[in-house]
Amino acid sequence: MELRHLRSFVALAEELHFGRAAQRVFVAQPALSKQISALEKELGVLLFERDKRQVVLTTAGVALLEDARRLLTQADGAVERARSAGRGSTGMLRVGFIAPALYDLLPPVLRAFRVRHPGVRLALEEMHNIEAVNAVRSRRVHIAFVRLPIEPVSELSLVTVRSEPVMLAVPEGSRLADREAVHLAELADTDLILIARSQEPELHDYYVAQCAAAGFSARISHEVDRTHVAIGLVASGLGVCFVPRSGRRVAQPGVVCVPLLGTRMRLTMAAAWLGDPDPLVRNFLALCTDVRPQDPGPRAGSVEPIASA
Repeated sequence: MELRHLRSFVALAEELHFGRAAQRVFVAQPALSKQISALEKELGVLLFERDKRQVVLTTAGVALLEDARRLLTQADGAVERARSAGRGSTGMLRVGFIAPALYDLLPPVLRAFRVRHPGVRLALEEMHNIEAVNAVRSRRVHIAFVRLPIEPVSELSLVTVRSEPVMLAVPEGSRLADREAVHLAELADTDLILIARSQEPELHDYYVAQCAAAGFSARISHEVDRTHVAIGLVASGLGVCFVPRSGRRVAQPGVVCVPLLGTRMRLTMAAAWLGDPDPLVRNFLALCTDVRPQDPGPRAGSVEPIASA
């Protein structure tokens, strides 16, 4: 049974006139008659009583009409759902992210995506950096926001979505809190709180190497698994930590963020996905590059850190 035969049948059942029904389904009248005859032959029943004066539905035709309408509605709905999925307008998009992505990168992207693609459901999950990379590789998520650098993974595609200077989070009331800027070399005798190497080896080694380049060995007092945990320890007076400049948006009471001098340290966020992006991922990526977070700018009276080369 072909859908075009059902469409012709419904048109004739509603018009009860071969000429008008043929115009409605955009076929010639002889072609419509052949389609109706083919359908009757396939079903083995007469669907219409017709003569030169009128066309009337038979009992079998009346019985078929309701089901035919329902089938055509379902078929049209299936076609539209497939087309919507092909455009990335429906479906489920699973997004992994590390916590700093929520500072000022993800919120405007999520708002814009919801407005432009209301039919797409979002499943969001915070992860450690390594976990986010592995979640993309295992297809647990479609896309993830990760901090660079990461260990090279050949099958992953990456696009930079955020690059910003590193600042120093210090306890409020400490000797560094009222400074307009702090030179990295001044931290030689200061307790540092770093992301654990087991969580982000590249980032941990990056910070240690920057300290070494400034002429001292990092004095690591605590290692943590997330940036906001490090900031919490700073608020408790247990040391200082490096944070992205956007981290000032969420710095908790008792913490002051101060620009760093004598270093070109930057933190870079990237979107990572596997293989050729499907329409859902393409639509999301487009917003990641179109929607830019507003930079809160330097602290009043502070000195801007040296830009990355």
